[in-house]
Amino acid sequence: MPPIGPAPGSRDQHSASGTDPSSGTEAPASKDLLAWSDQEAEPRRGLLPPTRRDVATAVALLVAGFAWGAALAFTESLPVDFGFLVFVLQLGVGLVFIVTLVHRLLFRGFHVDRVVIVAALVVGGGALGLEIGPTVPPAVTVVGSYTFTPTQPAAAPTQGVLACEWANGRWRIGVLTSTTPISGLPTPHTLTVNLLNRQVQLADGASSTLLAEGDSAVQPPPGETARGAGDRTGAIAIDVLQVNLAAGPSEVNEVRGTFRWTCPGPPA
Repeated sequence: MPPIGPAPGSRDQHSASGTDPSSGTEAPASKDLLAWSDQEAEPRRGLLPPTRRDVATAVALLVAGFAWGAALAFTESLPVDFGFLVFVLQLGVGLVFIVTLVHRLLFRGFHVDRVVIVAALVVGGGALGLEIGPTVPPAVTVVGSYTFTPTQPAAAPTQGVLACEWANGRWRIGVLTSTTPISGLPTPHTLTVNLLNRQVQLADGASSTLLAEGDSAVQPPPGETARGAGDRTGAIAIDVLQVNLAAGPSEVNEVRGTFRWTCPGPPA
């Protein structure tokens, strides 16, 4: 008996031969753009025993993670004006790492166990780097002196003791805080000058808070530009405005004057 098959010219015959029944032309073969079929067909080697390449890759990932963590520990110990470096290391490197893992999952075979090992090695190295990585010396406070000469409201100059905080790294002054209160105001006020954040605050801790922010807040008086090494000496033209809504009618709305300071160097 002759073999039973599709009748000549039938739809089944065209489908079996890969031709389009409507036009009679050869139908294009389907393409696997992501090569999933190739990945599924590849034999998968087990994780054990590890090869020399596996060991070398694991060591490289661990060292890379440690270097990342150590760099992050170092930048986090820097003064606040270096915060952009921390942002780059935290977001930039972290984002690249996540994208690399996703790429490996999607285009290098869906091997979750290998991706987990890669993540564990890098994160483990990073945690170790954060723990024992190098850091700059922490902030330290020394005792200095200051003179504040107000012009509005007019009053006698105030001279007193000043707390000088050398910022992390101890190569510049970060914050100046008057220990001796500022006189000539309705209530004694404490003057705080943050040279890193460019903010000047004059407050009595109750109902009066005068504030100035920005580059203009820490500008020197006209005709004076020089400061000592690391801002250990200098002068600022103070111009702060009342920002406390609870301030009473007896409180001043604006204070102007010249603030001069002298601080010793950081301890060795």
